[in-house]
Amino acid sequence: MNADEYIIRLLRNNKLKVTPQRITILKLLINGGHFSIDQILNEARKIEPSISISTIYTTLNAFINAGLVRSFELDGKTWYEIRKEPHVNVLCKDSGEIIDVNSVDVAWIENELRKAGIWIDDLVVIARGNCEEYLNKSKSK
Repeated sequence: MNADEYIIRLLRNNKLKVTPQRITILKLLINGGHFSIDQILNEARKIEPSISISTIYTTLNAFINAGLVRSFELDGKTWYEIRKEPHVNVLCKDSGEIIDVNSVDVAWIENELRKAGIWIDDLVVIARGNCEEYLNKSKSK
C-alpha cells in the first residue's frame, strides 16, 4: 500500500471526507515533525497552490477531533504533530528545534492523575533545554 492509499484508508476509517487538501496536509504531518500553521500552509501550497488558511484550520480541527493530530502551545505559537504515544516535546534552546523524546516514561503522569480522579484525553509534556549532548548521542547510535 502506498502513502496515498494509507492516508485515504486512515481518513475513511476515521469517517472523514477524503479530499486532495486533507490528503496533502495529513501526508505532511505523517512524515513526522512539528509544524506551525504557517509551515503547514507553505508546504501544502507547494502541492495544492489554491489551498486557503481557512481550509488548513478546518482540516486540522477535524484531524484533532478524530484523534489523528494533536496540537500544543509553545511560546505563543501553536504546533501540530501526528498523534503518537505520549512523549516529551523538547524545545532545544541551542538549536530552536522541537524534538520528541520517547525514551522518557510519561505514563506515570497519567496514572497519578487517574488516582486523583482526573481522566485525561491527551497528554502533552513540554520541556526546554540544551539538546546538543542528546542529539550527539542520537546521531552516534
